[in-house]
Amino acid sequence: NRRMAKNESVHTSYYDAPATISRGCHMNLIVTMRSRGKTYGFIKAAIKDWIRDGSQFVLVRRYDTELQQQFPKMFDAIVRKREFPRHMFRVSGDTAYIADAREDEKDKKGNVKHKWHVIGYGIPLSKQANYKGTEFAYVKKIIFDEFIRVLRTPPGYLRDDVGAFLDLFKTISRDRQNVYAYLLGNACDLTNPYFRFIGLDREPPEGYSWYKHHEILVHYEKDATFRAEEAQTVVGRLVEGTAYAGVMIDNEFYNGGDYFIEHKTKNAKFKYAISFLGYEFGVWCDFMSLTYYVSSKIPADTEFVMALTTEDMRPSTVMIGKVSPWLKSLIKLFRIGQVRFESPAIREAFVEALKYCGLR
Repeated sequence: NRRMAKNESVHTSYYDAPATISRGCHMNLIVTMRSRGKTYGFIKAAIKDWIRDGSQFVLVRRYDTELQQQFPKMFDAIVRKREFPRHMFRVSGDTAYIADAREDEKDKKGNVKHKWHVIGYGIPLSKQANYKGTEFAYVKKIIFDEFIRVLRTPPGYLRDDVGAFLDLFKTISRDRQNVYAYLLGNACDLTNPYFRFIGLDREPPEGYSWYKHHEILVHYEKDATFRAEEAQTVVGRLVEGTAYAGVMIDNEFYNGGDYFIEHKTKNAKFKYAISFLGYEFGVWCDFMSLTYYVSSKIPADTEFVMALTTEDMRPSTVMIGKVSPWLKSLIKLFRIGQVRFESPAIREAFVEALKYCGLR
């Protein structure tokens, strides 16, 4: 067998960005295995756009520090693999440039001078409001890398992450219909705000699926060949057979298990509703089995909802304290395994609410 060079990749296949682009959806959520080559594929597609029609792209990261680490190096792999041997790339500040060797000129001393053109911009989502009023007339692709954050890793999502992204999308696209957003991520956090926005409360179906009246496309990809190759990497061999393998190799959501998942019974009666950080939970009880069910279903004639934080206060809510008897009772029931949940996302969000109220 041929011995593998130290800098040689074990992978023979990568994410097929053109296949997703060809579906023509304006907002795409792409969740694949790590190291699948998503960012590479979409930046390569953006370069081809510029060569074809002069269009540009925007690379988005959530925070400025993340963007500063990635943006200056985003063309490195493409240059190393000589994908576009006739073209040169450089990055200056938050702007990326491209040059075509056919446009090169020489000065009087014989030095080659490239003719640089703007091909892209880097924008941190946390500062998107600063770009309102800025013209992005030639941008066709928005590439938001790592839109799903690693679970419980600070600084976390923005206060209104989805709202910030939609504002940026509007700033860039204005009224143009030829702007497409590609949000790239790994299966880290099932309760991420983008899944909440489209009403996805459990692991999405494998492959392509549509949401929001066919306005949003989700591609949840698992590739057996890539998985087998990834298992042969150094880290793949280290995590094989451990709890880390699910997220790092199999593209499974860390918090996507089906434990304590059960739909409420027909005998369950509604007790009260709780609001916590944008979630509204209906708490139901089956008095025959003394099992409590937490659901997204709340009767339409419910007079008020109990809010846990000031952010959840609305005219129809009543704020209750962390030591409320209702909450203390729920915590006790949870500790003895008498609480069930409608979906993994509801479970994870409600457990966070109980932790806020003192669950340890």
